[in-house]
Amino acid sequence: MRRALCALATLVLVGSGCSLRREDARRGITLEVAVFEGGYGIQWHRSMARRYEASHPGVRVNLWGDPRVDEKLKPRVLRRNPPDLVSASLPVWKLIVAGKLYPLDEALDSPACGQPGLTWRRSLVPGIAGDFVYRGHTYAVPSNMGAWVCWYDRRQFRHHGWAVPRTWGQFTALCRRIKAAGVAPLAFQGKYPGYAWSTLLSIYQRLVPFERWYAMQDLAPGAFTDPQFARAARMLQEMATRYFEPGALAMTHTESQLEWVNGRAAMIFCGLWLKNEMKSAIPPGFEMACFPVPAVEGGRGDPHAVYGGGAENFFVFADAKHPREAADFLKFMLSLEGARSYTLLLDTLSPVRDAARGIPISRELQSAVDVLDQSSRIFSDRLGSLYLEFNVTVLQEAQADLLAGRITPEEFGRRLEAGAEKVRRDPDVYKPPPRGVPVLR
Repeated sequence: MRRALCALATLVLVGSGCSLRREDARRGITLEVAVFEGGYGIQWHRSMARRYEASHPGVRVNLWGDPRVDEKLKPRVLRRNPPDLVSASLPVWKLIVAGKLYPLDEALDSPACGQPGLTWRRSLVPGIAGDFVYRGHTYAVPSNMGAWVCWYDRRQFRHHGWAVPRTWGQFTALCRRIKAAGVAPLAFQGKYPGYAWSTLLSIYQRLVPFERWYAMQDLAPGAFTDPQFARAARMLQEMATRYFEPGALAMTHTESQLEWVNGRAAMIFCGLWLKNEMKSAIPPGFEMACFPVPAVEGGRGDPHAVYGGGAENFFVFADAKHPREAADFLKFMLSLEGARSYTLLLDTLSPVRDAARGIPISRELQSAVDVLDQSSRIFSDRLGSLYLEFNVTVLQEAQADLLAGRITPEEFGRRLEAGAEKVRRDPDVYKPPPRGVPVLR
C-alpha cells in the first residue's frame, strides 16, 4: 500500500504543473535543508527530497538532521550563511522582526501541488499557517498538526473496568480508583516541566470564555493573577502532588513514557508524536487510545475545544542562496500526497486539509482523529514562541515549583505576572498587536 501510494504521489506531482519556474533551469543548484531530528525523525523528509529531485532535474537537496540542530545553526545565521530551509527551535520572531526570514506568500498563493484549482494556502487547514504572520506576510508553515490529549491503554482500562472520563470530577475519581488498584494514575515528563503548560492552558480554557483566554495570549495586564487562572493552577498542582507516579518529576520524557507503555502508570498527557517516539518500546497487545482534557463542571469555557495547531514549523532564510526554490520544495513536501505519505509513515497528522481521509490509518491515530472530529475548534498558545526568555526562565522555573508543591497557585500566578510585566516594559521585545479570539473559517 505504501509503495503504491508513493509511486502515485510522484506521478501526480510531476504532472501537476505546480512547480516554480526557475529563471535558469539549465543551471544545477543544491538546496540545503536542516531539520530538527526529534520524535518524528527525518526519514519522511529524506524521502520527499529524493522525490523532489526525481521530478526536478538539476536540483539536488542536501537534507540533514540533528537533535541539536539549533546549536549548529546559530553561528551560521550570525555569519549570514544559513541553510535554505530550516525546521528548528530558533527565535523565529526575533528573526522575523530583524528581516532575516523570507516571506512565503508567493509560494502560498501559487497553485497547490496535485490539487487543481486550489492555492497552496487554501489546501492547508484554515488558520494553521497564521502563527507567524508579521505585517501581512507569512514567515513559517508547519509540517505537523498537533493535538494535546490524554493517552491510555484500552486493554488496561478494560481489564480493570475503568471508563474514559468526560468531566474533571470523573477524571479525579478515576485517578483515585487507579491508585487504589496499585497503579500510578499518571506518568509525567517531569525533567521538562514545560510538558505541563499545555495541560494547564487546557484546564484554564475549560474555566473561562475564549475572550478571557486570549487576553492572556495578548499579554493583558493582570491575566496571570486572574482567580480562574489560579484555580486552574491549583487543579494542575493537585493532579501532580496526588496522582503523578512517584519520582516522575525527575524523569525524562522517554523514561516517563516507558513507565506508561509498561503499565506502571495508566495515563499520560502528550501530543500526537507519542506513538512514533515510543514505537520500539510499545509491547504486543497494547491498545493505545486517547481522550481530550475533560470538561470542568461549572466552567464557562467551551468544553469541546482542543488545544493543538501547527507544529514542526519550517522557514526560509532571507540570506539563503535559493529562497524561492526552498519555498517550492516546502510546498512540494506539504502537497496532499506528500501529507498522506507523512501520515502513513509517521502515524500523525499533517496540516494539509483532509490528508488523513481515504487512507488506512492506525487505530491509535484514529482515536486522535475522533477527538479532533468531535471538537468545536482548536486553540493554541504563542507566548512561548513570542517571548523566549519569559518561556525558558520564568515559566519553566515557576511550573517546576508549582508541580513540586513548593509554591502556591497564587504565587505561581504572581511570578508569571511579574515576568509578563517585564516583557511589557522591555522596548526591545517585539509585541504583536492584540489578536483577540481568532475567527473560525
